[in-house]
Amino acid sequence: NMVIKKDMSEGTNADGGYTVPEDIVTKLYELREAKESLLKFVGYEAVTTNKGQRTYKTRATQTGFTLVPEGNAIPEKSTPQFARISYSIKKYGGYFPVTNELLADSDENITSVLTGWIADESRVTANKLILAAIAASWDTPTNLTNLDGIKNALNVTLGQAFKGTSVIVCNDDALQYLDTLKDEMGRYLLTPDISNPGQMRLSVGASTVPVKVIPNADLPTTDGKMPFIIGDFKEAIRYFDRKKLSIMASNTATAGDFNAFEMDLTLFRALEREDVVVRDIAALVNGYITVG
Repeated sequence: NMVIKKDMSEGTNADGGYTVPEDIVTKLYELREAKESLLKFVGYEAVTTNKGQRTYKTRATQTGFTLVPEGNAIPEKSTPQFARISYSIKKYGGYFPVTNELLADSDENITSVLTGWIADESRVTANKLILAAIAASWDTPTNLTNLDGIKNALNVTLGQAFKGTSVIVCNDDALQYLDTLKDEMGRYLLTPDISNPGQMRLSVGASTVPVKVIPNADLPTTDGKMPFIIGDFKEAIRYFDRKKLSIMASNTATAGDFNAFEMDLTLFRALEREDVVVRDIAALVNGYITVG
């Protein structure tokens, strides 16, 4: 009788697979992500206390002087009026437990990796606060419908006070919409800014307006409505910052269910204190265009 013997092979560990090394790389590779911060568009102010107010002269239409015939009384005219906006600093944060074995044994600088993660958490927090302030103050977004609606927002709603300093902030879906618009000659209306490589400008009638794109992950299309936030963000939104982002690490602290000393952990704590306030509601149009 013929006896079939089992060959040595790498497919089975006991038959030789254990001798074949695996190509395992411990160097950390990061997947490319699109990240953008709305914080660089808005007005920024560092403060040294937890609350405060800012005084502004209110907007009014002046009518000019009145004709005064000889011998008649000079009429009274209206005087400037003022208003205040208030900020109240709030605290945001979180903690991150890491085993000391990982910190000691990893080929990567885990502290550096975690610090980068925390910085990105701060970016997302600022984005959410700014978008929440916009949603709260412009609670009924404007249906822009098409390019003509964008023109109306710039020329009429924002007008000459803000048109020259306005930008269009949109998401990836809205960028795709803008990138398909053409004039009567078949030329695309969205073009690169020659004087500022990497930036885009939209031809809106007789004007060109800078376009800033926020990834869909940070500024999503909701119910088929592509967001178009148009205006002067620095005039419209004020970000009050109290001491920026702070990070502290401890191997003896306790937090929640974690006892760093007993469990041989290092607890990283991140805190920031801030507030976002609408400064001038007339400086921004919170609009959308429905996906067609």
